[in-house]
Amino acid sequence: MSWLFRAVKQIFSQNRVSRDIYENVREITSNVINSNRQFYSVATLLQFAVIVGSMEPKKRARTVSKEKYKTTLDSKAQYYLNALKVRWMQLHDVPGLFAYQLQESRPGRRLPGKCGFYAELNADRSLKRRVPQVIDSLNPTFRPKQFNFNKVDAMEVMMTIDEERDNVEVQMIINKSPITKYHTLICPDVKKELVQRITFSSLNFCTTFMRSINDPNIRLGYNSPGALASVNHLHFHLLHIPRTLYIDNVELEPLAGNYVYRLKNSESTEAICFVIGVKDTEEDIRDKVQQIHRLTEWLCNNKLPHNLFMTQDRQTNDLRVFLFVRSTYCVSKDASVFNVGFCELVGFFPLSDEAKLQNLTEPIVIERIKDITGNAYESAYRQTKRIVDGSRSTLWPFLV
Repeated sequence: MSWLFRAVKQIFSQNRVSRDIYENVREITSNVINSNRQFYSVATLLQFAVIVGSMEPKKRARTVSKEKYKTTLDSKAQYYLNALKVRWMQLHDVPGLFAYQLQESRPGRRLPGKCGFYAELNADRSLKRRVPQVIDSLNPTFRPKQFNFNKVDAMEVMMTIDEERDNVEVQMIINKSPITKYHTLICPDVKKELVQRITFSSLNFCTTFMRSINDPNIRLGYNSPGALASVNHLHFHLLHIPRTLYIDNVELEPLAGNYVYRLKNSESTEAICFVIGVKDTEEDIRDKVQQIHRLTEWLCNNKLPHNLFMTQDRQTNDLRVFLFVRSTYCVSKDASVFNVGFCELVGFFPLSDEAKLQNLTEPIVIERIKDITGNAYESAYRQTKRIVDGSRSTLWPFLV
C-alpha cells in the first residue's frame, strides 16, 4: 500500500498540511490495513477526499452566492481531483488494467533553443496502445460497433460527476495508455453517444473544473478529428505535467475584447488565447465559454481541424484557454513519424524511441508545426474578432 502513503504525502504537501496530521492519517490507515479491512470502496475514497479537501488552501474569491456555491462544481472540483488521484494510483497497481505501467521517472530532455520544448521517452504508448480510429470528417457519424467509452470495463471508470447546472453527466475514465501520471479521459454524457465535437455543456464543465482546482500542474487538452483525435466519442484529456511548458511563457498581444489574445509575432508558433479571470462573474464566464464554443463550431463548419488546451496561469491564477488551428487534416496517426496534437503544440513531446528523443530539435518542431498550420489563422483571427466584438455576428457560422 505504499502507493497510498505516497499519494497522501503528495496531496498533503501540496495543501500545506502539517506533519502531525499526515502522521495521524498514516497511522489510522495502517491500522485499517492491518485489521484486514479494505480501503478500496468508493465511499471510503470519497471520505478520504473530504478529509484532504477540508485542509486545502483557502480558495480564490468567487462571485457566486455562498448558498449556490455549496452545491455547484466550483466547490467540489478539488474534492473530485483529490479522490481521482488516489483512485488512479490504486488502479495503476492493478495487474493488466493499464496497457503498460507508466514509469515514475522517464528519460527526457529540454531541447536547446529559446522555446524550451521538452521531449520525453514513452516507448510503451506507441507499441501497446489501442489502434487509433480513422475519423475522416469534422462532423463525423457515431459508429456504435467501433470502440467507444460505453465499452470500457467498469473498473476503468473512476467516478461519475453529475453537474446539475448544465444537466451533464461526466465519467472520469482512466487512459489505459497514459502519457503522464493521472492521465484521465473526461467523457461527458457517454450514453448519448456524442461524436468528438465540443459541446457547450462539456466545454463549460471543463472550464469550471479547471478554474476551481488548486493544482497548476493539472492540464486539460482536446484533439478534434483531423487534429490527432483517436476515438470518435466525445472526450477531453486531463494530464499532470509539473514542468514549465513553452505555452506557459509565451507573450500575448490583444486580439479582441479585453480578454482574447494571440501569440506575439516574435513567438515561434501561433494560437488564440481566451483568458477567464479569477474575478470574472458567473455571467462573464458563461459568455466567454459561449464565444469559445461558437468559434469551435465555426472551425468545424469551415473544415479547420483544431486543438484546445486549458491551463492555469501560475502568476495570476487566471485560466488560459488556448485554441490551435491547422489547415492540414490528419486522417490517421502514424507512429513512425512526429505527430502534432495538443501536447506537442504546447511544447510537450512524448516520443516513441530513444533515437527520436536524441535527434529532435527545435527547428524541426517549429517547421513541422508551421507546415500543418499553413494560413489557417488568417481566417480564424478574423472570425474571433467577429464573435467577440460583435461585428456581423448574425452571420458567424458561414463567414470565412
